[in-house]
Amino acid sequence: MNELIGWYRPGPVPDERKAAADGDSRESGQIELEEAIHSLGMKTAISEDLESLRLLLSGGEPVLLLAELDEPGGWAGWEAVSEARNEGMILPVMVISLSGGLQEVRGEAAVSAFEAGGNEYMERPVHTGEFKRRILNLLQLTGRRKETASLLKVDGLLLDPGRRQVSRDGTELMMTPKEFDLLYYLAVNLGEVCPRDEILRQVWGYHFHADTNVVDVYIRHLRLKVDKGRRNKLIHTVRGTGYVLRAPESGATS
Repeated sequence: MNELIGWYRPGPVPDERKAAADGDSRESGQIELEEAIHSLGMKTAISEDLESLRLLLSGGEPVLLLAELDEPGGWAGWEAVSEARNEGMILPVMVISLSGGLQEVRGEAAVSAFEAGGNEYMERPVHTGEFKRRILNLLQLTGRRKETASLLKVDGLLLDPGRRQVSRDGTELMMTPKEFDLLYYLAVNLGEVCPRDEILRQVWGYHFHADTNVVDVYIRHLRLKVDKGRRNKLIHTVRGTGYVLRAPESGATS
């Protein structure tokens, strides 16, 4: 999976009140969102000004544009977005804003984003799980997700994120939404140890240390569905750290 997500995020904002959201700096929030995008098997291209944005849209062919805007309706970049669309590009835009204030003010910011050309709108602090689900939904609705490229295969295990279906050796495995998210995260990071706290952050959207065994509980559920009764076990425990999805002989292919 090599879909490119364009990301417009201007340099630091002088007003320090805008640089924090729910105790987290904007910079740390950006890192979390970038990790979430990568966990979906996508890559990002960052632009910090309008010139680099135009270059990105003209040469990168992104499947989605994220735009971090404090005043969505007055963004000069909408002109570049409109030009790209007029030239035939299918370019969904998700606006991420830090409008703050009263509910009425937040509502007006969202309305201005949609009226200007946006297709999705979220406010900081952003829940990682919701963020990923909104991205996938937007790409599916606009037909920008390459479903043939999004299939993951691991030793007979097949994951189709477009349809959110799982099968192993031709037999469909019924998954709850969160079980699928967890299994997909492990598959995207095939062969890499995934610490429990990172799984909580990427799959559940917890941005703090949570004293919970929810990961262990869901891993047990997955093992019953994915590995029980099969000679080759795919889900492995790394004691004291977390879990890893490991193919006995071959890796994941797309």
